[in-house]
Amino acid sequence: MEKKVTFKLLVAILSAGMLSFLGILDETATTVTFPTLIKEFKITTGQVQWVNTLVLLVIAIIVPLSSQIRLRISTKRIFIAGILFFMLGLIVDIFTPRFDLLLLGRAFQGIGTGIGLPLMYNIILTKVPKSKLGFMMGIGTMITAAAVALGPVFGGIVTNFLNWRWIFIISVFLIIISFLTGCYSIEQLTKLKKVRFKFGQWFAIAVSLIFLMLGFTNFSKNNLISCQVGGFLLVGVISLFIWIKVSWNDKAALISPRLFKNITFSMQLICYCFAKISTLALGFIFPIYIQIVNHGSASLAGWIMFPGAIIDALMAAIAGKVLDKKGPQLPILLGIIASLTSLFIMCLSSSLTNLGVMWLYALYYGGYGMCFSSLMTSGLTSLSEENHAQGNAIFNTLQQFSGAVGTALAGTLISISQNNKSMPESITTAEGARWTFIVLIILIISNLILALIFVPKNTNYNK
Repeated sequence: MEKKVTFKLLVAILSAGMLSFLGILDETATTVTFPTLIKEFKITTGQVQWVNTLVLLVIAIIVPLSSQIRLRISTKRIFIAGILFFMLGLIVDIFTPRFDLLLLGRAFQGIGTGIGLPLMYNIILTKVPKSKLGFMMGIGTMITAAAVALGPVFGGIVTNFLNWRWIFIISVFLIIISFLTGCYSIEQLTKLKKVRFKFGQWFAIAVSLIFLMLGFTNFSKNNLISCQVGGFLLVGVISLFIWIKVSWNDKAALISPRLFKNITFSMQLICYCFAKISTLALGFIFPIYIQIVNHGSASLAGWIMFPGAIIDALMAAIAGKVLDKKGPQLPILLGIIASLTSLFIMCLSSSLTNLGVMWLYALYYGGYGMCFSSLMTSGLTSLSEENHAQGNAIFNTLQQFSGAVGTALAGTLISISQNNKSMPESITTAEGARWTFIVLIILIISNLILALIFVPKNTNYNK
């Protein structure tokens, strides 16, 4: 049967996309509330970053299950489970009196988003004709990019005129709409099979991601050889090797490490991760920078970030069209060069005005929009079609983990700088931001080199 992009298919993509949209909307919306949360809950910058780092980490842990649960559980039930977990998280966040309970609610939201994100891309990869795959992958990316665009403005306005809890109250109404449209439109993607759940493989992945993140985030308060840093990192690395060992010869592995033998896939995956680390780091820095360094409001921070995120959403769709016609290398290289130019200017500027932040963020995000979805599309099409679901799970797992690393990186470096109590907080915050810009430049230069070598000028996915 010939694949067609029907109205019902579009509604199904948008319904599954709404789950990831709201996850990212709440993530970016709460970022501009961080100074407010720090004061209300009497916590530090290093602690408040867990509001988003935890969500991204939970998503990264849940996503590897997607390639297996889609074989055992009906597509519609998977969708409903995601909705229910997300709704539970919203309710906890709305009524929580304590910071630890806020984190618990955010963890439930992470489970829901972790279910919804790969579902959206699996619908696209399974139902969309190959001639339109680049464009529809761009649309899928644009759904999440729209959340990035609206989140800071939404969070800033809600925080200024109501309070931060209304971010989650409004999300309740939107998730109900997603539930209704999804129940109507989402159809079964694959024939169900009785497969044994790979609990050991999943547990090894989960332990690895958790301990690597704990070790990394504890670096601001402990030295490298401490149990809280070196010990946690060691456990994470050992768990990673255990996962590789138990999964290597399993033809039905939860996520097959053999896919990483495909060097084209692996190098584009690294580029994808570095881009996500940089983007989430900047998304953490600038709302804090605008409010603490430039003494702006939460609402102002949201509006300053808004143009960049809009450009990101537009460029993601344009990049998909360019990829369909010209191949992946052109949009990816253009995007990397634009983002790298922005980071160099950020690093060389003695101080960043609010107007400067707006223009530089827009330049960076325009480049990010050009290259990000193109890297995923190009990477997945370097795999055989039967490996697309696993490749999708790998991309989405490492996307979320990279986002958590980016948030933790910025939070850690700013926290280390803020430990210097002899200087005003505005100065130490700006200095921590500059340290982060330098690290991000190194990552994006690496992306430029890898893209020149490993991203193909053309693909045969549309043939």
